[in-house]
Amino acid sequence: MNCAVCWNYPESLVTSNVSLNYSCLLAVLVKEPRNRKWNQPVTNGRRNTSHLVGTSETTRATSYGLKETRFNQWLAGLIDGDGCFQVSKAGYISCEITVALSDERMLRIIQNKIGGSIKPRTGVKAIRWRLHNRAGMLDLVNRVNGYIRHSKRMVQLNKVCVVLGVQMLSPDTLHKKHGWFAGFFDADGTIGYYFKGESDQPQLTISVTNKQYVDVVHFLNVFGGAIYFDKSQNGYYKWSVQSEIKLSPFLDYVKVCPPQSIKRKRLFLVKEYNRLLGLKAYKGGEGTVLHKAWLSFNRKWN
Repeated sequence: MNCAVCWNYPESLVTSNVSLNYSCLLAVLVKEPRNRKWNQPVTNGRRNTSHLVGTSETTRATSYGLKETRFNQWLAGLIDGDGCFQVSKAGYISCEITVALSDERMLRIIQNKIGGSIKPRTGVKAIRWRLHNRAGMLDLVNRVNGYIRHSKRMVQLNKVCVVLGVQMLSPDTLHKKHGWFAGFFDADGTIGYYFKGESDQPQLTISVTNKQYVDVVHFLNVFGGAIYFDKSQNGYYKWSVQSEIKLSPFLDYVKVCPPQSIKRKRLFLVKEYNRLLGLKAYKGGEGTVLHKAWLSFNRKWN
């Protein structure tokens, strides 16, 4: 059964007890010599990323329950959009995520689960989470390995995996209940309404932008909409949906996998926006109930 997930507080891992006799256990378990843990072979159809790390069989060191898995997928999406993996010349590994100062809460969620430090960026209204200890990085890689899919981030992750001696997994298959979309939207998404041209009616738009087409086409494949190239700011690709009908698939998705940035506030006000739009509250005369309702909505929206 799928349900909405909130990651305000650390979650306990969900485990299940499976009864196996001793002979079956020996037949299905594979020993990973580096950390001396016993791991089941990967049987979910993922292929090794052969051009990065080629191995006969990839393994994930830890099993996670559904809620924790969605958190890990969300985290991978956030790293794909606003983060980076690094390996210094001396061989030290780290991961950083930089977001707007108003999204400090989002980084605290990550810190509560994985550790790391949070510091404001000097001279800009931004804040950065950084993780650099080896144990923490191993935990992080085990969480996001197989969910990272941004073209640049996969190259960075591969270098970290080499240092850690971890087998890199190729990206899994995205679907309408995959947490990655929420994380990537938190990083590179926008939601707003605009009065376009001579139109006197506002148009609600949800969009995601990135420099590479391959890094936004996932939204098109799963939620529909359209992608166009914008020549401004040295050029970038933008996926967007606008009409109420076309917005529905993504709005249904965020009920299951809610974003954790301040953008979530607007996403959950869309129903009220559509109600006021139908009443043409934006046209209400000054002092009318409709006008007051529109002003009240905008205070919450902004």
